[in-house]
Amino acid sequence: GLGDVYKRQIYVMDNIIKGAGGYPVGVGGKALLMMSGGIDSPVAGYLTLKRGVDIECIHFAAPPYTNELAREKVFDLVDKLRHYTHGSIRVHVINFTKLQLAVYDNCDESYAMTVMRRMMYRISEKIANKNNCLALVNGESIGQVASQTLNSMQVINEVVKIPVLRPVLCLDKLEIIDIADRIDTYEISIRPHEDCCTIFTPKAPATKPKLYKAEIFEYGFDFETLIDECVETAEIITVDHNYKKNDDIF
Repeated sequence: GLGDVYKRQIYVMDNIIKGAGGYPVGVGGKALLMMSGGIDSPVAGYLTLKRGVDIECIHFAAPPYTNELAREKVFDLVDKLRHYTHGSIRVHVINFTKLQLAVYDNCDESYAMTVMRRMMYRISEKIANKNNCLALVNGESIGQVASQTLNSMQVINEVVKIPVLRPVLCLDKLEIIDIADRIDTYEISIRPHEDCCTIFTPKAPATKPKLYKAEIFEYGFDFETLIDECVETAEIITVDHNYKKNDDIF
């Protein structure tokens, strides 16, 4: 390596350790991460933080269908992410059960996932606006599941005005897992606890949903009231260095 000769001493540098790169967290404003408990959303959150954008998280819980372990899994993931920021991240936990059951009661099974995601986006936008978040972030990756085809994304995204950032959009699963390993979230993500996206997975979800069909199903019930209820009853939890010592979380 190159050395500086300095009063009969030579400093030799023989390796370079790369930092994380990116910008200081917070300089780019704040975004709301849709955190599911899967492999992709924590990676999307990490990549967002790396660009200097601070995050809050939103998580959709469906008690009693989702349990305490699913909840703990999400907070454990947030606990990993907070190390890449200023040490604490706020999580908005949405009680989604009533709205989710209403969706399944009023939609053709093949459209239930599309309409459910539309509801999640609407709620997320309201929570984002309430908390000065300038964008939504999620772990969607093109074509990975039925709701992530471009067709589906277009029909789902249509319900919000807020920008939706998708940091892992064009990465394949192995590339995403690689980053998850690096940030130590992979082992937590693969814990086998169901979240509200997996409990009611339809057997044959529409991969090319039509916007007008989704809207017809939505006209069938008063989802606005249920959405407002979800927003008003959101539970806000701060995950920081006291996490795991704090009994209130569980």
